[in-house]
Amino acid sequence: MKHLNSIKRGEVPETRACTMNPDPKTKALVVDDESIIRLSLKKFLDENGFCALTSSTGLDALKKVEEERPAIVILDIQLPDTNGIDLLRTIREIDPSITVIMITGHADVKGAVEAMKMGALDYLEKPIDFNALLNTLSKIKTKVSGDEPSIGGDLITLNPTMKGIYRVAENLAMKSDITILVLGESGTGKNFLCKKLHEISPRKTMPFVEVSCSNIPDHLIESELFGYEKGAFTDAKALKKGLVEVAHGGTIFLDEIGDMPYQMQSKLLTLIEEKKFRRIGGLQYLKADVRIFAATNKNLQQLVHEGKFRLDLYYRLNVATVELLPLRERKEDIPLLANYFLKHYVNKYSTEQKRFTDRVINAFIEYSWPGNIRELKNLVEKLVILSRYSEIDIHDLPATFINKEATHNHTPPEPLIITKEQKLSLRDLEVECIKKALQLAKGNQRKAAEILNITRDTLRYRLKKLGIKASEFRN
Repeated sequence: MKHLNSIKRGEVPETRACTMNPDPKTKALVVDDESIIRLSLKKFLDENGFCALTSSTGLDALKKVEEERPAIVILDIQLPDTNGIDLLRTIREIDPSITVIMITGHADVKGAVEAMKMGALDYLEKPIDFNALLNTLSKIKTKVSGDEPSIGGDLITLNPTMKGIYRVAENLAMKSDITILVLGESGTGKNFLCKKLHEISPRKTMPFVEVSCSNIPDHLIESELFGYEKGAFTDAKALKKGLVEVAHGGTIFLDEIGDMPYQMQSKLLTLIEEKKFRRIGGLQYLKADVRIFAATNKNLQQLVHEGKFRLDLYYRLNVATVELLPLRERKEDIPLLANYFLKHYVNKYSTEQKRFTDRVINAFIEYSWPGNIRELKNLVEKLVILSRYSEIDIHDLPATFINKEATHNHTPPEPLIITKEQKLSLRDLEVECIKKALQLAKGNQRKAAEILNITRDTLRYRLKKLGIKASEFRN
């Protein structure tokens, strides 16, 4: 706060222009209607190698952005003549290369998060922490090209939207004790993200305790979270600490919070708002020094409408929200993730080096992945364990993928029609199916195996057993 205390009226002229031909990368614009904040930020920026200008209104700020084209804009979310979010949107339209840092009061955190989703790099809470600002400015100086993969703590993506989402999440993790709600379909990586956020948070050296709200019976969840006193009920023969106490000083992650019993939600609200709880059978409230992360694949608004989720708890959780995209909406990440998991499991199981063929990668990209990243990860692990060759090809994939590939490359075989008058054995049916596949594949055994949804080795075995010669079907 020394910069705030050192500013005196007229000490730092706001109208002073930058020096002659300054480095464009050092130009900064501070936009805030509070003069003490404007001047303190200007002084700080000037002292740290930047050339700072100031504006007290949105209109003046836009004029300076047009004329000066600053590299950085530090922007208050509440201005007298406009909303900071709207001003951010206009600045991004004028010049997308301008880096914007938002200034916000605690009540405006939700707006700041929304601003980051729109492209702001960071947000600063009032009163401003100048060490945090200096750290953000250092990030700007070392920022890599936007074409590079964003790989931070295994958070892998080439998708521009996901890059923004991860940037928002990482910045939220660094901000005091803000509760974070992570939304997304099952398998999109909500648990994994929360663990990574804890690892970069100020509480990283303290416990990370995960609670699955969907796996704990309703009548046990209170005792699991808050513990109980000796004698609280028949089997309470000794005091038991709950998971909230176990997580003291660290983070408690409430997974699938949408499944939390309604009667428990008021007690969770007390924990979040007042940082206190009471053991079952206890008379005194205990302080809870924990940060709360929550996640769900359910629509909480719909649950509120159905009377299954408290509205006040929803509002309390919905301040700092991160929503992960399903894998089908970030297809450019599929090859990156597939090869990442491939390398991981090759090392884990100490197998020979393996690679995916182009046909496999194409099949992965075309697939809808209803199970998202978890489904991809589990499939790659299975392929590493079961594949016998260094090259993983299309015939190694499950039927869902092979049938799709066959549909793209072959005319589907005509269905066999059997009438009740016919006497046809299972062997005859098998012979007929294999011959039809060979006919469509023009004698190519690999293609025939794909059509039949079996491996090439299985087809060879069946050909030999049934006395069928593939060569007879070649043109």
